[in-house]
Amino acid sequence: MLLALEWIAQNRPRGMTVICCDSQSLLLAISNASDIDDSLLIRRILSELPGRVVLQCIPGHVDVPGNEAADAAAEESAAITDAAPQPVSLSSALSFINRSIQDPPIKHARTAAVYEKVNLLKDHMEVESRKDAVLLAQIQSGHCISFKSYHHLMDPTVDPTCPRCGKEPHKVEHWLTECPRTAAARLDIFGSVSLPLSVLTEEPKKALLMSRRTL
Repeated sequence: MLLALEWIAQNRPRGMTVICCDSQSLLLAISNASDIDDSLLIRRILSELPGRVVLQCIPGHVDVPGNEAADAAAEESAAITDAAPQPVSLSSALSFINRSIQDPPIKHARTAAVYEKVNLLKDHMEVESRKDAVLLAQIQSGHCISFKSYHHLMDPTVDPTCPRCGKEPHKVEHWLTECPRTAAARLDIFGSVSLPLSVLTEEPKKALLMSRRTL
């Protein structure tokens, strides 16, 4: 939040600026003027910024497979009160989790296509920083501010049309599989113009390179 406010102060964008945040506790603290998570500092900076700044709450981990199952398991565990706690090693806990919790089939068609051939080990080996991991997750879910169609949901004044070809809505599907203006980059990076959405998880390093070059 502070980095976003710093960017606004430095660049002084015209009109309304929307900051999307998935921390309900932070937004509530700012709203109530509580001295939590630098909320008082944030309120002071907001009062000094030019133009209109809107803080938009968005749900975290949207369309991330397994998140709902993990939340349900955590709630069930928290409700267990009839047994005395026993020390368990981390390796034993992870082994039990892997045996007991299985991701349900993905219902969202685009997300299912993206994660059809996911390789978590490859993700771990090829994604070098948390910043890259966040960007990759945003691209894979399609919930990335760099896609104009998604940005349009946050700010209706933003044109949702692809800024490169100017013909179709700028969504992850169009950017990766359809846009004629990203075809050269697709061929150079992936070795093919025709790509399935699953390359976003099959080839995470190349997906990041593609996003940096064309978004």
